[in-house]
Amino acid sequence: MYPWLISTFEQLAKRRQANKLHHALLLQGPQGIGKTDFAKQFAALLLCAKNSQGQRCGVCHACLLQYAGNHPDFHEVLSEKQIGVDQIREAIKKLSGSAQLSGAKVLIIYAAHTMTESSANALLKTLEEPTANTFILLLSHKVERLLPTILSRCERIIMTIPDTTQTQAWLNTQWDKPVDAEFVRLYASSPLTLLDELQQEHKISYEVFKAGLQDIIQQRVNPSQLATDWQEQVEKILKWLQFWLHLQVKSRAELPETLWQLHQQAIKAVKRVRNPGVNKVLVLNQLLTDIAMLKSLKE
Repeated sequence: MYPWLISTFEQLAKRRQANKLHHALLLQGPQGIGKTDFAKQFAALLLCAKNSQGQRCGVCHACLLQYAGNHPDFHEVLSEKQIGVDQIREAIKKLSGSAQLSGAKVLIIYAAHTMTESSANALLKTLEEPTANTFILLLSHKVERLLPTILSRCERIIMTIPDTTQTQAWLNTQWDKPVDAEFVRLYASSPLTLLDELQQEHKISYEVFKAGLQDIIQQRVNPSQLATDWQEQVEKILKWLQFWLHLQVKSRAELPETLWQLHQQAIKAVKRVRNPGVNKVLVLNQLLTDIAMLKSLKE
């Protein structure tokens, strides 16, 4: 279990032991903090036939089936885009009968906010009147998209977000190479995303990104050239620009208003490049050109 989630896990485990656990839990928090691993480990605890002291035994038949990935009373719902009504109905059907191992039944719904209105409504009755010893875990990083009727029938569990110190300490156990301190701060609230970024061999690293900014600021490179070189990762570059400009606003006394306007421009640019048909290179080039024109950054 990730260090920043241990306390929440233990609290829920104690409530399970005391038979005071709500049957529908909404695990909410940003992407990259470990909600999926948390849910799977907690589901394994709920299904364990001999769990004690808030921990699964790891050796009972239920635990062995869970390790093998074929526990008959463990079900999952996920979709790359939207969770349709047929997926929810199929899951509900699996929950309606008795548990095959005479224990708990668990359903995890990943990215629950992607349920269509029809699928959300299909889930309501089960949330209101679950069968005995049935637990439903809904995961979401966009709870505002869930129907109020769904929210009202779940207990919302706000997952702990690690601070920079916690993230750095955990990263030291996972990554043995130096990492730019700014990069750690950028992804501090999403440690798993941070590690994933480091593990992927991108053409553009954060260090390359910062060096490129210095090149255009010092007029060693044309902004349009960088915009072209970075076009394959435009959305990520724009998010990095948001963070970098935010740091400039905080650290520089001169031109705070201009820097803040550029920061807001970067936020709008992220939304713009998500629209089909938008010239992403042009959007990025305009922002880089505006940054290059700030004389105070050359000093």
